[in-house]
Amino acid sequence: MSLQAAFRSAQSALSTNAFQTTTVSRNVSGADVKGYVRKIVLVEPSSSGASNTTRVMRATDESLQRATLEASSSSQGLGVVAKALDSLQTIMGDPANETSPAGRISALNAALLQAASAPQNTAGLAAAVQAADSLATSLNQASSQVQDVRAQADSEMAASVSTINSLLKAFDSANRAILASRATGQDTSDLQDRRDAILGDLAKEVSISTVTGPNGDMSIYTDSGVALFQEMPRAVSMEPTSTFVAGTSGNAVYIDGVAITGPSATMPVRGGALFGLAEVRDRYTVVLQSQLDETAVGLINAFSQDASAAPTRTGLFAWTGGPALPVNGSPGIAASIRVDPIVRGDATLLRDGGIGGVGYISNSSGSASYSSGLYALVDALDAPQTFAAAALPARLNVSDLATQSQAWLEGARQTTLEKSTDANAVLTQTTAALTNVTGVSIDDQMSKMLDLENSYQAAAKMMAMVDSMYAALFSAVR
Repeated sequence: MSLQAAFRSAQSALSTNAFQTTTVSRNVSGADVKGYVRKIVLVEPSSSGASNTTRVMRATDESLQRATLEASSSSQGLGVVAKALDSLQTIMGDPANETSPAGRISALNAALLQAASAPQNTAGLAAAVQAADSLATSLNQASSQVQDVRAQADSEMAASVSTINSLLKAFDSANRAILASRATGQDTSDLQDRRDAILGDLAKEVSISTVTGPNGDMSIYTDSGVALFQEMPRAVSMEPTSTFVAGTSGNAVYIDGVAITGPSATMPVRGGALFGLAEVRDRYTVVLQSQLDETAVGLINAFSQDASAAPTRTGLFAWTGGPALPVNGSPGIAASIRVDPIVRGDATLLRDGGIGGVGYISNSSGSASYSSGLYALVDALDAPQTFAAAALPARLNVSDLATQSQAWLEGARQTTLEKSTDANAVLTQTTAALTNVTGVSIDDQMSKMLDLENSYQAAAKMMAMVDSMYAALFSAVR
């Protein structure tokens, strides 16, 4: 090897060593930085004897990154649903709890039986009316709270849409910076870290997939195939709903006019917080509200009054559309059911009939010991009816309807909780696997630093030897 070649080799080794040392220091500094990906120096030897070419690469695994994004979306969406179902379960209570709708129906049934056993006791009649009032109030409150959950979900959907638009704007900035840096041959690894971190945040809001172009730019799509980003951010929009009552339909989320949430969505998303919130607003709360409304319909119909010369009308329980009876599938009945005010003032009407006037009196003799009407109410409460409650059998008695409604909710909650637990486990595993590939081990980097110190000393020693040889050569020439 000539002195010139030896000099170039030593010079190249020192330059490469310095670059690698800088990169190791950079890794150590970024070890605790969220989203930082370990950098690797790729050394490409020159065949012409010139200095080695060095460039920075990121320690990545596209399949693991994709799996982690998918797991994050799934975990986030199921977590949102599980949390909302917990809230709904708290609202409805346990069927065995006397404060739940099913518990209050049982309490009303018991109060009616007690009143029937001593019909002359007005205190017993008043207690039955009070039990009915507590039942109606519990349905009113449950309906209101279910709509509050819907309204909260709608509000959080709007916030999620705002977050998505902000993230897409930040992604656009990072993507453009990567393209500009690549065009001038600059290192883009930190910019890619930033872009990937944005993807991680975006996946929490909505399930996504990505496609990387040959020049390093990236496009983003929802899991259903709707473009979120192609050279520029796509507009994500949603009109929030100010007030929710039974029967209110929340507005869909759109990407460039394509609906991605709601019953009419043509390309619905299946993961992320946005998906979970839409499931809460448009599915679970709607089903539960339907069941509450049908429970109220069943109670009103069970306690209705009929007469040979007059139409059947509401009895103990009234509603805003009375005195006509409500039809199955009518929204909002649970919010408006109440004990007829006339019975509040005269509890004997529960025993004798006549809530709608003299034509509806069943105790024609006026006997204080008349109990047939009260027993008839107990039988009516226990009689099967035809319902239009979502997710439940069509033919039940009203007590079983309320019980099965709460059982449906608990079943949905348990199933979602199990799925959420599984999704969290998958996320933990994929995140750990990705971190093993992309993360920084301080011990490993310190070991590399020692190796670089040794190689530096060897290169410096070679440079010193070449320098001494040049000095000897110049001395001989002089």
